[in-house]
Amino acid sequence: MEKSTVNFKPVGEKILVDVHPFETEVNGIIRIDNSQQNHKGTVVATNSDVPIYLNDVVVFAPTAGVQVTVDDKEYQLLRIDEIFGVIESKHESVDV
Repeated sequence: MEKSTVNFKPVGEKILVDVHPFETEVNGIIRIDNSQQNHKGTVVATNSDVPIYLNDVVVFAPTAGVQVTVDDKEYQLLRIDEIFGVIESKHESVDV
């Protein structure tokens, strides 16, 4: 089992996510309003109660979760039911 590099362990069915920045330019077109676009992020902390793993990339709504600051860096704390799905996983099977 991988070990988190973040000094934070979510309680219950929650994960801590490092949110990816939005792509502001796609195929030469500059996007101005990203507020309604779904977010992507990399899981940086979890616990054994959830079927999502460290370094998985997940998709979630822009209004999901709460912001938390750990070691002067901002992350998003999400409940499992706020996650739409895993789009990139280092594991062969992910049951969400």
